[in-house]
Amino acid sequence: MNERVERLQKKMQEEGLGACVISDHSAVEYFIGRHFSCGERLIALIVTTEGLPKLVLNELFPLAPQTDFELVRYNDTEDGVQIVSRFLNGKIGIDKFWSAGFLIRLMALRPDLEMVDGNLVDRIRSVKDPVEQARMRQASLNNDQVMARVRELIQTGKSEKQLEQEINAAFRELADSDPSFETIVAFAENCADPHAVPSDKILEEGMSVIVDMGCKFEGYCSDMTRTYFIGKNTMEDVYDTVLRANLAGIAAVKPGVRFCDIDRACRQVIEEAGYGSYFIHRTGHGIGLSVHEPFDVSAVDEIVVEEGMCFSIEPGIYLPGVGGVRIEDLVLVTKDGCEVLNHDPKDQPVL
Repeated sequence: MNERVERLQKKMQEEGLGACVISDHSAVEYFIGRHFSCGERLIALIVTTEGLPKLVLNELFPLAPQTDFELVRYNDTEDGVQIVSRFLNGKIGIDKFWSAGFLIRLMALRPDLEMVDGNLVDRIRSVKDPVEQARMRQASLNNDQVMARVRELIQTGKSEKQLEQEINAAFRELADSDPSFETIVAFAENCADPHAVPSDKILEEGMSVIVDMGCKFEGYCSDMTRTYFIGKNTMEDVYDTVLRANLAGIAAVKPGVRFCDIDRACRQVIEEAGYGSYFIHRTGHGIGLSVHEPFDVSAVDEIVVEEGMCFSIEPGIYLPGVGGVRIEDLVLVTKDGCEVLNHDPKDQPVL
């Protein structure tokens, strides 16, 4: 039995759960070390309070019998949900990624089951072990290396799409990785869209540039955002405000504080500068095998921070029709504070 499954079983016993149904592909990988992409077909890792987990997997996906979990096969002529239901009794934790079609079918088959949010999985995954921490550090170091190249790649006359393609190529060359998510490149007024999609817009003197990017190392993701200015700019005050908010958020991170307290530390800086209504998203998100993991660094998340958690601090200000600034770093919570995983400079925004 692997240590991660044992930790989950202990938490389940404490909370009176008979089983957890895990369907998120990255969570399945976290517990059994195998990655699957099953599309619309059912996949379910069933963890009970004792014994080996059971992986219910369609026969279309090759896998030899394993020693650390029991492989339960089904095919397209069978009802996978009915097979899952055979292993469930009592109070069941269901992860939030399981398709409603599967869950509604299970509810109809087994009205005797008490189904609850299976957030125990999130709580366990949020605290990274030493191996995971090392992989997160290296992923961010690789991201730093690529961002150093990005400073050279940012040149007038290029389009957002062209710069995005060059960044993605740099990830493959320098980090031996594809991007961990779709690279965001935005110029000028497009920077006011936090999730801007690269377009044919051409970079000109005086414009701002936002680059939000990440790569993977041994399955673990990095994520970083930097904002640059091409020569003279009119958003120096905005940049200074976001940088101060980023540093305030980082300074607030330590075991025992709540995620909402960290969000408050960032948001207060921006509000006091008069830009409160232009900070339109949460301060950050968890990260690991997936680029977005629980928990949120947000005003409504009262989860208490623990040593070993890893998440982003990414305040931003977005001025419609004008532009925006976002500065993002990843932090790893230590015994008495945090380690910032990104080392790319934030005090050199003018190129």
